[in-house]
Amino acid sequence: MSPWPAAARFMASIPHTAAVLAAAALAAGCVTQGGALCAPEPAMVIGLQGGGSEDLAVLPLDAAGTTTRLFLREICDGTDAPRCRPGQWRVGSVDVGKDNVPASTRHAWRPEGKEGEHTFEPLGMSLVPDDAPGAATLFIADIGRRAAVRIWQLRIEGGEVVDARLAAPADADAGSRLAGANSLQPVRDGSGFRLYVTRFDEYGLLPWRPTPWPALVQVRDGRLLEPANQDFRNANGIIDACPGCNHLVVASYWERRLRFASKNSGEIGGYASAELPIRPDNLRLDGERILIGGQHRVDLTALNLLVSSRIPSPSAVYAVDARSLGPDAVPTLLWEGGWRQGHSVTTAVALPNERLAIGQINTPTILVVDCSARP
Repeated sequence: MSPWPAAARFMASIPHTAAVLAAAALAAGCVTQGGALCAPEPAMVIGLQGGGSEDLAVLPLDAAGTTTRLFLREICDGTDAPRCRPGQWRVGSVDVGKDNVPASTRHAWRPEGKEGEHTFEPLGMSLVPDDAPGAATLFIADIGRRAAVRIWQLRIEGGEVVDARLAAPADADAGSRLAGANSLQPVRDGSGFRLYVTRFDEYGLLPWRPTPWPALVQVRDGRLLEPANQDFRNANGIIDACPGCNHLVVASYWERRLRFASKNSGEIGGYASAELPIRPDNLRLDGERILIGGQHRVDLTALNLLVSSRIPSPSAVYAVDARSLGPDAVPTLLWEGGWRQGHSVTTAVALPNERLAIGQINTPTILVVDCSARP
């Protein structure tokens, strides 16, 4: 989907901005300082062609795990024509080694032909690696058609996309039930996958929004299962922190906490963490801990997203032990950007050599930071 001209885009965003700023007046957060385990200044910065990479997926390319390939989202600048014309979104990639300074991002995939056109806009991504290095399945929530969201399933071998298909229907009736899709989590189900897709209502604090609002939609064999009858509008990031358990973990954005969600019914359950100093966005699993990226201030996040990527939006990354989740589980601060580093951070993934790659909603850079120790 091509970006609108700046003036038209800003005018169209005024109702959204007003709603978010009103919400911020009720729920503004503060900025904490100090005590992080990772350096605030980035060890390196990976530049994107355009846009921001709201989500990241990381794939080891060798058995030792010394080189990983980051899959990201970005707006093309035309250097990869005709596969990606200026203004179109694509999935890009970049390799990050133990000591290297990454080269420029390169084209990894976008739909071709009629399926591509101008309607592809990747948002949430979730990767399931195979046993062989460089092999995986990558799922992408495509919000280019906002009234008919699509889910793509990409087969990756040798670090390259070799096949792609729709994992969820593209027709309007089914796709509309995924409206508001934000993040997704695949879970192996026999020879295939069951997908769990969170739906975040960005206008959720307005009293006239439709009810109920199913927060978690399940997709199996390309078919959307009947969602739980619930009205939960805060669901953002999602992770399968316990593959042998009956629950997933969901980021509850407005509540500043993590919650459990049933793998069977899709119901949102009790608290999985204590209150966070940030509004949690995307979640990533790193061994036995969950990485939590998020923002301190909703008003600044809205301005950063809708007005200019240069507007500071202080953010942080926390971690919580996946083995001891519950209402009293206190997350540990890993990285604090303050006012200088990181604008509207949404996600963090672990890299080799005790580093984190940090993605941002609207700012066209990925920060790579050094960490001194694991919590």
